[in-house]
Amino acid sequence: MKKSFRCIFTAAAFFIMITFPGCAGKPAPLETQNFAAGNFGNYLSPEGEELVRTGIRYHDQGDYQNALNYYNQAMEHDPNHPVILYEMGYSYISMGNYNAAVEMADKGIAEAKNKGYAEVIPSLLDLKGSALDNMGRSEDAINVYLEAINVYGVSNTFIYYNLAVSYYRIERREDAVKALTYGLTINANHASSNYLMGKICMEDGKKTQAFYSLCYFLLLEPNTERATQSYNTILYMLRQEEMIGVSDKGAFTASDMIISVAFALDDENFRLSDAEKTKAKLYYIITNLDDMKNSGKIQRSNGDELWWDFYSPFFNRIAVSDYFGIFCRYIGFSSDPDAGDWIENGRDEIEGFFEWLNEPVE
Repeated sequence: MKKSFRCIFTAAAFFIMITFPGCAGKPAPLETQNFAAGNFGNYLSPEGEELVRTGIRYHDQGDYQNALNYYNQAMEHDPNHPVILYEMGYSYISMGNYNAAVEMADKGIAEAKNKGYAEVIPSLLDLKGSALDNMGRSEDAINVYLEAINVYGVSNTFIYYNLAVSYYRIERREDAVKALTYGLTINANHASSNYLMGKICMEDGKKTQAFYSLCYFLLLEPNTERATQSYNTILYMLRQEEMIGVSDKGAFTASDMIISVAFALDDENFRLSDAEKTKAKLYYIITNLDDMKNSGKIQRSNGDELWWDFYSPFFNRIAVSDYFGIFCRYIGFSSDPDAGDWIENGRDEIEGFFEWLNEPVE
C-alpha cells in the first residue's frame, strides 16, 4: 500500500524562526513533549491544574527547580498523580538528572495503571526511554520505546525519532532508518528526523537519500548550526572530490552518479556567480533524479517510499516552478551574508513560495 506524507508548511512559522533565531536553537539529542496541557482538566483538581500550569511556565523558562516546587505543591491536591509525575520527570530530564526522571516515569506508570489512566502511559514510556538513552542504556531505551509502540499503540514522529536515535547510537543503522522513515510518514515536517536521516545516509555513502533529506531539512530549519552543517554537506556533494567513494549498493547507485558529476556544469557556467552555479547544479540533480525514476533507469526497491513517492516529486515540482530561485537561496540562508536583507525585503515572495507549497497537487 502506498504511504502518504504530510507536508503542510506555514510561512509565518518560518519567519518567526528566522527573525528570532533562539526559537530554533540546537535541540537535545532526544526530544520529548509536555503532556497535552489542554487535557489537564480531565485529570487534575482545579487547584492541582493551576499549580501544574504554573510549573510548566517555569519549566519553559528554564527554571526547572521552581517548576518542581510547584509540581510538589500540586501533589498535595492530587497525590502521586501520573500526569504530575510525568511533568516532574520532564523537568528532571531537562536538568540532566536521568535517574530521577526514570524513577518518576516508573512511578507514574504504576499509578496510571492503578488509577485507570492508560492513555498517559505512552508519554511516560517515551520519557523513560529518553532518560535511559541519555544514561547510555540504549538497548533498554529501545525496549521501552517498542513497548510504547507495540503495547500501547503510540504513533507519533517523536517516538520514532527517539527510537532511531537509540538505534543509531548502538550502530543499528538500518533499524534507525526504518524508524525514521515510519515517523516521517506520520509527519514529514519533523526537522530532526530529516536531519538524522540525511546524516546517516551520508555516512553510509547513500548520496541521493542524503541529498533529499538534507534539502528538506533546510526548508524546515534554515538558520541554525545544523543548517550550516547540512548546507555545507550539500555543497561538498557538488564538488569534484565527491567523485571518490561512490556507493555501489542499493537501487540508487545510478542516481548517486548524477550527484557526483554535477560539478562538471561549472565549466560551462564559469561566468556565473557561485550562487548561480549552485543553483544550476541543484536544478540538474533534482530534475535528472526525477527523470531517472520516472523513466525506469533506477528501479524501485522495498522501503524506497520516502524518496520515491515524496522527496523526488516534491523537489521536482519546485525545480520546474517559478520559485526555484527562492528555494535555492532559502536553503542556503545560513551561508548567505545578505540573507537578513533578503528576508526583510522579500517577505512577500517568500510567503508566496510557502503558500504555493501548500497548494494541492493534482
